[in-house]
Amino acid sequence: MDIQSLRTLLDIQALQTLGSSENSSSNNLTDSNSLFSDMISEMLGDSTTSNNAKLSSLLGGVSSASSLMNQFSSLNGLSENMQKNAYQSLLYSGSNSVFIPSSVQAALANTQTSTTSTKLDSYVSDNVIGSTAYANSLAGANQYASIIQKAAATYNVPEKLIAAVIKQESNFNANVVSHAGAQGLMQLMPQTAQHLGVTNAFDPEQNIMAGAKYIRQMLDKFDNDPTLALAAYNAGASRVTKYGGVPPFKETQNYVKKVMNYYTV
Repeated sequence: MDIQSLRTLLDIQALQTLGSSENSSSNNLTDSNSLFSDMISEMLGDSTTSNNAKLSSLLGGVSSASSLMNQFSSLNGLSENMQKNAYQSLLYSGSNSVFIPSSVQAALANTQTSTTSTKLDSYVSDNVIGSTAYANSLAGANQYASIIQKAAATYNVPEKLIAAVIKQESNFNANVVSHAGAQGLMQLMPQTAQHLGVTNAFDPEQNIMAGAKYIRQMLDKFDNDPTLALAAYNAGASRVTKYGGVPPFKETQNYVKKVMNYYTV
């Protein structure tokens, strides 16, 4: 007989066995197994080496029908669910199909859920205002806390907004210079710094005081809207007026989004 026919016969026996009630007697199961064993032997004909090799290959190491039946019979004392898993495991052994016990499936499912949850908890999009990704991002402002407090009180600008701008502009590096020539913590352009009375843009106090003053001017110009004030800080007040809102520049839009995330977290 061919391998596929034998596999089909095994599947039929498994279904018959699994369909039996939980209260079936062990004698009935034994009689059924014995009958099935005889059918296997009859279909195989004589016990040639070739037939035994085919059977062994199909069953993944079980060398005869009687050996398989002995394994089936040994499962008799198990609960119905345990028997079902065991029968399936025997039938799938050595086949091209993949049998995964329910316990393994549950473990895999739990692992996948845990991994997904971890990824979701750790992933934060820049598009989310107040994201936890920004929770500790303003820690660098602590070294300039007294200056920020003074600037906030002098120009009525929220301390956190000042800190958020510094974070985005220089990441709290007082000596940084941009490719465009902006200087210091709040990245003041030389002409703007001069207009605001700054003599040394790399001095943290002068830089922060001037930057806070400029933010105040932008807030006054755009009805205390921090979004528009930030857009003006980055792109210029004239462009905000021209476009009636945040200009359609990717750099400015990203700037406003990030500073607002720092500010609102």
